[in-house]
Amino acid sequence: MIISRTPFRISFFGGGTDYPVWYNENGGSVISASINKYCYITCRYLPPFFGYKYRIVYSRRDEVQNISDIAHPSARECLAFMN
Repeated sequence: MIISRTPFRISFFGGGTDYPVWYNENGGSVISASINKYCYITCRYLPPFFGYKYRIVYSRRDEVQNISDIAHPSARECLAFMN
């Protein structure tokens, strides 16, 4: 099992200007800080007795057999990228 804990970040001004696509064309600066609230992600293999291969839980729950059926776009594309 893999468990990841990442602090949430708050941008005070210039949100989005830390992306290369933006600052290479427009320049930019950003002041941000992290707070003591976290996003937790856990990842593990499901035992074979479940009726689905992938279970993604966020504000809703996706229980699917194929990666392409996952509704959450970021989770779907990360899993597709990692094969």
